[in-house]
Amino acid sequence: MSHGHDVPSGWRARALGQAAGDLDIAFDGDRARVVTALLAACVSDVQGRGVDVASAWDWTLSQRLQALIAVRRACGPAHLDVQARCAHCSEQMAITLALDDFAAAPAAPRFTWRSPEGALLSLRLPTGHDLRRLQDEGVPERQAMAASLVDAVDGVAAGIDADELAAWLPALDDAFEAHDPLTALHLHATCPACARDNDIACDLEALLIDGLARAQDRLLDEVAQLAAAFNWSEPAIMALPAWRRARYLQRISPETGP
Repeated sequence: MSHGHDVPSGWRARALGQAAGDLDIAFDGDRARVVTALLAACVSDVQGRGVDVASAWDWTLSQRLQALIAVRRACGPAHLDVQARCAHCSEQMAITLALDDFAAAPAAPRFTWRSPEGALLSLRLPTGHDLRRLQDEGVPERQAMAASLVDAVDGVAAGIDADELAAWLPALDDAFEAHDPLTALHLHATCPACARDNDIACDLEALLIDGLARAQDRLLDEVAQLAAAFNWSEPAIMALPAWRRARYLQRISPETGP
């Protein structure tokens, strides 16, 4: 179990592969729904009650990402491999990220920002619901999306005209990135070939999902091997603790094991 503040306060994460329902997660769906399914399957409160789907959609993208990091860390080893090309010489670069470096308290769901003209905006971070709305209803104009994240201007809780935000968008993007840097992560790496610095946009959520999808594939392989060797059903195999599955697999093939 993952402890501390890796996920929203009061919640805990477990590794994928400890429950039969983990095989039901469809990784070929849209990303927002994949993340929600993972959180509903692998995150629970201290009493062991799983997070309900509605709550997972309510969490901010920062909260959802930290919960996903906690699930991935519980699976171990807690690192990610990033492949990128140098922007200067096109040499392939390999970057290893330690997930422990990214586990932290989620960014505060609300913050303030002062516009270049001096207006004080009360802002909220986007949630899973915002992502689902984008996917279900289509992508709106950038300023319309930004306007939906403004709670108040100069203390007045009133809607802001999307056109008013047009001139502020670059600075506003920077403000959101500064407040929640992991959701729009940038890596800085020196190319081993030309020794020049690179600023690399890194989709951390996509890397985490890919790693968990591969963990599910390995789990399916384990189930197939045990079913073929012992004629056990999938529910019976998944009812076994992971350590016992590993011991049986080692007996089938001695080079397989922990």
